[in-house]
Amino acid sequence: MNANAINIKKNTKVLGRILIVCVLGFTSCERSSLSELTPELEEVNVVTYENTAKAILDNACVECHNVNEQTAGVRLDAFEFAFIEASSGIMLERMTNTTNPMPPSGNLPDNLIQGIVDWVDDGILEE
Repeated sequence: MNANAINIKKNTKVLGRILIVCVLGFTSCERSSLSELTPELEEVNVVTYENTAKAILDNACVECHNVNEQTAGVRLDAFEFAFIEASSGIMLERMTNTTNPMPPSGNLPDNLIQGIVDWVDDGILEE
């Protein structure tokens, strides 16, 4: 997945969520208060470091990118370090690189890469 495709997917996902919020707000503002709308908005499953990304990174990356072994100067064993790599775009670039994949054994399965894409799309949140 190239950077343009990732950006298009990200923008589409964000715009879709904005549209849902707008439709909920406009169609129910006369009969509902904002507090009544909140439960519906909470149903949106936001991907965070804690609920998705950490498990992917722990299982696929941390063996070589940790406090003791920071291969290529990259550390991914804690949120603050993963945030840096994810926000720079380098994490997804390396995970989707077919000529020099990460991990070196070969690219991660698409569903795991999608988990990281969703984490980035949802704002690279910790919790």
